[in-house]
Amino acid sequence: MFNKYFGHYLLSKHIITKEQLIIVLSDKNKSRVKLGVLAIDAGYMTAAQVTEVHNLQAKKDRRFGDLAIENGFLTEEQLEVLLSKQQESHTTLGQVLMDEQIMSYDDYEQLLVQYKIDSGFSDDEIEILKSNDTDAILELFLDMGNTEEVKLFKAYVELFIRNIIRFVDRDVVIGKPYLTEVYAYQNYASQDIVGSYSMETGLSASDDVIIKFAMAYTNMSITEVNAMAKDAIGEFMNCQNGLFISNLYHKGINCNIEPQVFREKGEITAQMKLFVLPCDLPFGNVDILFSI
Repeated sequence: MFNKYFGHYLLSKHIITKEQLIIVLSDKNKSRVKLGVLAIDAGYMTAAQVTEVHNLQAKKDRRFGDLAIENGFLTEEQLEVLLSKQQESHTTLGQVLMDEQIMSYDDYEQLLVQYKIDSGFSDDEIEILKSNDTDAILELFLDMGNTEEVKLFKAYVELFIRNIIRFVDRDVVIGKPYLTEVYAYQNYASQDIVGSYSMETGLSASDDVIIKFAMAYTNMSITEVNAMAKDAIGEFMNCQNGLFISNLYHKGINCNIEPQVFREKGEITAQMKLFVLPCDLPFGNVDILFSI
């Protein structure tokens, strides 16, 4: 995770170009091995078992390792070994930048110091970014109080980010969330949640990003914002919100989801608080919207 945030910092300061950032993140990803692959390589799990766990993740908001243990495919000791191997498989952004001769060791050291100053992150918070703990990283950005609305928003976006990582792209970088009364969109896929709580949830992005998001989610060729693209975004929202209300149900909160609605070129005027969380993916920006 630290690679992503530091990389986007360098991009914002015009120290590297978008093309260079894509190169270094791609190089990093080549060395990142998923747990399923590591489990197969180690002889701990078969390919069929790995596929079964991936399918379960579309129905349950659980980590790969937890589901593998629950279904008897891994022991806790084996999972610890795999997690250790996965951590070792990360290439630091700095190493790739230097391997590509984009900067020197001295440049990298100085920029790290400046990044800490500009970001306001403490040494402990930098370590959280390096830990790759998505939930802990989100807590750094979602410091918006402790009201019931904020708690629900946090729970919602934490799940949303996990699902983007699982089903769309691992390289997601979240921005600072904000509240707004009016929000303009080019494309907006929304879905209401009704029951104990009444909520509107949505995903907003440009035409190009909607197409690429849909392609990444379905692994299908999509060239325009057509019925196929809209159905793919709707399926993702169904998956996200189905898992979300399932999590609420286990807390004694009963809710249901309404059919999705896809709108183009419009504006939302919030009746209550409208939370927006910007997210940057390798192919563009999406906003997660949430209101109660």
